[in-house]
Amino acid sequence: MSLTVAINQSKFSDMARFGSADWSVGLQRLMLPDGWQAEAITALGQGRDVVVDAPTGAGKTYVFECWVEQTSFSIPAIFTVPTRALANDKYAEWRERGWRVGIVTGDVSIDPQAPIVVATLEAVQRDLTAPPDSTAEAPRRLLVVDEYQWLSDPARGNHYEGVLLALPPTVQLLMLSGSVGNPVDVMDWLIRMGRDAVVVRTATRPVPLEEVDADDLVHGLPKEITGFWSRRLAGALREGLGPVLVFAPHRRDAERLARQFAREMPLSEPLTLTTAQEQAAGPHLAKLLRQRIAYHHSGLSYGQRAGVVEPLAKAGQLRAVVATLGLSAGINFSLRSVMLTADKYRVGVMEKPIAPHELLQMIGRAGRRGLDEVGYMLVSSRTPRLSRAASQRLKRALPLPWTFWLRRLQVGDDAATAAVAWGTRFFTKDAIALGHEATALLDSATIPCGQKTDTGRARVVRRKRNPHRACRSCAWRDDCRRLSPEPTLLWSLQRLGVLDRELRLTARGAIVAGFSGPEGLVLAAALEDARYPLDDLLFDMGNLFGGERFCGDDPRRLGRLVQVAEKAYHRFTFDGFLEEGVPPSYGAGADEVLRALTQRTARAPALIANLEQAGRGDVDRLMTEWRSLLRQVAHAAPIEADGLTARELKLAERWDVFRALCRSTVESQIDATLPRVPMLTAEQRRPVEHRFSHVVRRQPPAMA
Repeated sequence: MSLTVAINQSKFSDMARFGSADWSVGLQRLMLPDGWQAEAITALGQGRDVVVDAPTGAGKTYVFECWVEQTSFSIPAIFTVPTRALANDKYAEWRERGWRVGIVTGDVSIDPQAPIVVATLEAVQRDLTAPPDSTAEAPRRLLVVDEYQWLSDPARGNHYEGVLLALPPTVQLLMLSGSVGNPVDVMDWLIRMGRDAVVVRTATRPVPLEEVDADDLVHGLPKEITGFWSRRLAGALREGLGPVLVFAPHRRDAERLARQFAREMPLSEPLTLTTAQEQAAGPHLAKLLRQRIAYHHSGLSYGQRAGVVEPLAKAGQLRAVVATLGLSAGINFSLRSVMLTADKYRVGVMEKPIAPHELLQMIGRAGRRGLDEVGYMLVSSRTPRLSRAASQRLKRALPLPWTFWLRRLQVGDDAATAAVAWGTRFFTKDAIALGHEATALLDSATIPCGQKTDTGRARVVRRKRNPHRACRSCAWRDDCRRLSPEPTLLWSLQRLGVLDRELRLTARGAIVAGFSGPEGLVLAAALEDARYPLDDLLFDMGNLFGGERFCGDDPRRLGRLVQVAEKAYHRFTFDGFLEEGVPPSYGAGADEVLRALTQRTARAPALIANLEQAGRGDVDRLMTEWRSLLRQVAHAAPIEADGLTARELKLAERWDVFRALCRSTVESQIDATLPRVPMLTAEQRRPVEHRFSHVVRRQPPAMA
């Protein structure tokens, strides 16, 4: 296959109108692939799965771009990214290039039949892993998993693992990351599952990194610059190391530092904003932008982040952008230098130290390919050094991807047989006990207690209250006592009412199987309570991802939804899904915000203005998550009525009514599309020099 990249003259002409930042992107498109990129493209052409290990900025995505253009978009592909923000960025970038590209992120679905679809993994996982005899849409022929190190994430790793182990062999894989220390283990895992995989690696970073001690840059600065980090930023700008991406531990710290920088930094040429940019940014952020300073965190709205801050940063118009540490993986721009202001960051109310692989992600944003010969990490006595950054050695997350397994039961697979088959497919060399291994070797009819799981047998034989009568004379008594009573998957699903005593999917389980997270568990519990009004449940389910953002001074675990979940699941803890019967991300108060916004009540502006922990972006994200869940419920499958008990039939009826309610609510909402964002002006595309040329430099000491 030829590796020549065709040059589209009209696209080349478009690039000529833009500034240097756009030229750098265009020049990458016009270059022939590097050797490692060509190797990856060749492997794709041979039908192999490819695991790419290359530093940030080396051109991992370029492998995919070359491949789809060389194949003339004849191979339908899904390009998955870990966040909606990155999906929106890729969608906009490739549309501007002239590609026909769609986007699917749960709340937004635009042209899902396009040859290339950008998506979050969770939004498309059901279609990708649909059983062969399912009526779901056929999967694509190529799945790209960008930033596949999320396989180890405690909250979402099981989703990634589930997609990869359930992916049909007809779907080819391209996996991309720059922060994985054991990509060969990932390749070996794919091979164990019967796939033909290869690792393509490069250690060369197009823009090499250097460490600079920012404490040495503060001499000779104006006395008006008093802040500790302001002086280090000013010193870096004076030495020509700007623009600078500054990481702060919390969004409040990011905003505070941005205001301090704007107040203390000398500026010779303010940034002129258009009316559309002013409106998108809002008065507080716009004031900073005019000083060529911005903050960037999850509290920003889509218009603020993707419409103003990121385009201006990519165009080199901002001297400094202050971002939160936890958002480093979701930033889609690089600046010449990176400076950390802490070695910890906030996750909820907890402080978390920066892990070496997280540090690697952050400093990977230093140096812009095509613009900078070197990228710089600015360090201080208070911050981590460059030597601490290291790749992450991936291992599977603790929660199991059990929802993919439940979907096999929906199409008639036997639970015990499927559990044995799947027990060897997880991302680990050690077999994971699902709870049926020993019992599967026996004739279940000979077990008098009727337990179908190893855990169930181990617990029944040890029971001191209400002991089973048959245990005393049972031939398997000693065998049962040798089994571990620790919770296993099959036993846990029985205890949650997802499987019955015969390991068959219950009506509750049929609802649960439609969701990748704990949403199905909680919705099923609420629907089983006939006194729970469905109109209330419609908004209450927004609390499932409210966290601490909307509860104010009240406890997070408040509301009727908490009560029914705790009662239904007896405060059971299920790794990754339930903590004492309630999802870990639950937070009261989100339902009130949703009611006020959707019903356009007069108290909505005051309610939102008084939220202490939430910003505009948090409210936008709440609406996004809620609408996404509405769509999931609206398009979920009904419960098959055959063989249901009277109680289960009532659940099936309420499930049908609730699905219809969610469907009508989705239809009554304004069609969710990506908001239009302001365009950069010609002046804003012009290269800007951020060096402090008029500031007095430190003079070298006089010679004796």
